[in-house]
Amino acid sequence: MQQVTRVLIVDDEDRIRELLTDTLSALGYHTFSTKDGKDALSFLKRQNIDLVIADIRMPKLDGISLLKLIKKEKPDLPVLIITGYDFNYAMDKALEGGADGFLAKPFRIGKIEELMKNVLGIGAEPLEKTKPPKKVLVAEDDPILRKMFVETLSSLDYLSTGVENGEKALDILSSKKFDLLITDIKMPKMDGISLVKTLKKKKSKILVIMVTGYPKDYPPQKVLAEGADGYLAKPFRVEKIDELMRDLLEEKEEVRN
Repeated sequence: MQQVTRVLIVDDEDRIRELLTDTLSALGYHTFSTKDGKDALSFLKRQNIDLVIADIRMPKLDGISLLKLIKKEKPDLPVLIITGYDFNYAMDKALEGGADGFLAKPFRIGKIEELMKNVLGIGAEPLEKTKPPKKVLVAEDDPILRKMFVETLSSLDYLSTGVENGEKALDILSSKKFDLLITDIKMPKMDGISLVKTLKKKKSKILVIMVTGYPKDYPPQKVLAEGADGYLAKPFRVEKIDELMRDLLEEKEEVRN
């Protein structure tokens, strides 16, 4: 009889911890959970575990400190680190600490299960080869649409951030790097067309997809002529924008290589 894999989930965020615990249990894993790193260390002294999944930011003892202590006491115990914060910084720290895998929140359950299986010995790919997710900025004045956009892109494994207009987009782009910008055309303070023109003047290399609910006023030819790399008319299916984004990002990667 095959032994059930025992997984310890360490996360101070109740919703994430409960979601992972319930979902992995439903998938056939024997799951346990603690709210912080100190409780996790105490638990590991009492219980044999096959895999630890730990958040990077926690009270009392953070995920990286927990990782280092586990690797010191049990070097063969696999540890996955998850984070909702700066991916590159967190990934560097995880690598330094000896993490066996890494994921950015939010993520699809299928993604973490795939990583778990790899780490547990089914053709695991070294962490150094993990590519950081592409960062996407969404400029949309409708708060409901903006939230939906960000959540949808996150479920597709992008690191997404939302802002309400062109001015906010320029502010954040002046201090943070993004791979792609998705912007509505009609917005207060600074519309999408003005935003793209300003970016082109600054010689920004960010890819831009413009979306609009007024395709008659803003046909594709007009929008693309203003400097956009892609165009979509609302409403559109999630698959459509995912396909467009991937095509543009792959094309840019090919040109770079």
